[in-house]
Amino acid sequence: MTHQTDSPLAEDFLWEAVMPPPVPESFFEDKQRGVRLYRGDALSLLARAREGVFDLIFADPPYFLSNDGITCHAGKMVSVNKGAWDRAETFEAVYQFNEEWLKQCRRLLKPDGSIWVTGTAHNIYSVGYAMQRLGFKILNDIAWHKVNPPPNLSCRYFTHSTETILWARPGPKSRHTFNYQEMKRENRGKQMQSLWSIKPPGKHEKRYGKHPTQKPEVLLDRIIRASTNPRDLVLDPFCGSGTTGVVCARLGRRFIGIDLIADYLEIAAARLRDELASDQLTFSFSRVSVGFIRVGTAAREGGQTTWAEIVSMALTELGGEANLKDINRVVRRNPRTKEIQTWPSTIRRVVRESACFEPIGRGRYRLRYGHPAARASGAELSKPRTASARRD
Repeated sequence: MTHQTDSPLAEDFLWEAVMPPPVPESFFEDKQRGVRLYRGDALSLLARAREGVFDLIFADPPYFLSNDGITCHAGKMVSVNKGAWDRAETFEAVYQFNEEWLKQCRRLLKPDGSIWVTGTAHNIYSVGYAMQRLGFKILNDIAWHKVNPPPNLSCRYFTHSTETILWARPGPKSRHTFNYQEMKRENRGKQMQSLWSIKPPGKHEKRYGKHPTQKPEVLLDRIIRASTNPRDLVLDPFCGSGTTGVVCARLGRRFIGIDLIADYLEIAAARLRDELASDQLTFSFSRVSVGFIRVGTAAREGGQTTWAEIVSMALTELGGEANLKDINRVVRRNPRTKEIQTWPSTIRRVVRESACFEPIGRGRYRLRYGHPAARASGAELSKPRTASARRD
């Protein structure tokens, strides 16, 4: 049975509408926006939830790569161990765990929902096998190229520079959401391929603390825009530092996040408070995707325009994409460049680290969220998107 979760009542009492009593206490909540975090064992909470609730599930499960090995981080040799949650004694134990949580996720998805699962060679084959045995229809295996991976210290095999993301629907006859035209526009009028070159999270995304397997906001932004519509309900059963929730809040999706570790949930809650308290500007641009740029009040000291906004305006003037030299040429005309001599390095950092801009190769960058002249009010977050979504 599929339960209706988009009514005002379900918005105010989200888990009450989808979970039998006793209802667990939320770690963080914003009832108006339909965003909540819960602390607990994912398998236990998933088993208690009612079926057919979620439009999308994004899962970044334990990779089980904590094997006392070494890796390189910030130029230093460090242990690969993440914690007790990332260890498993046998391959059989890994598979049993993956099968159990995937079984619950399939039960919780709406008939026409879909699921994304990330992994590496340590766990992704177990995940894929479990998905096929459970009846999922795998749609794509996305290769996420991390662009600037840490070097291989052993020098005995190739540098690990990709992760695999499996996208699947509950069954072969499900009619999943795929915003094909939006992805095609984002890829400059061409069909988007399954190789995504996206940098790991920047410093801004880790300002409240770090998670050892944190995913970049740009990656989740693409996934959520590709496979959901505004007001859809998204679940992340291993939400960590809350990247999925942050992006859902930014894009007007409702969100439920679960994690076992309080320290990571504290980071997630801080990021969500920041996102939900920020002013949101809706942008649309004929050559790029529809989305939202967050302009925090803290970034507007004295009412000044932020550097990200200055770069956005420069890229808009340049047609939506340009190299750094051309961006600087336009930015130079802004009065703020007279206030700081090192503004070129600031522009370089903003372009490389802000989620507002996307590298497209050969030193060129693209405005990810559109043209400032097409701003709409924040109330439009709750309105259905006019662009059509394909259900195949």
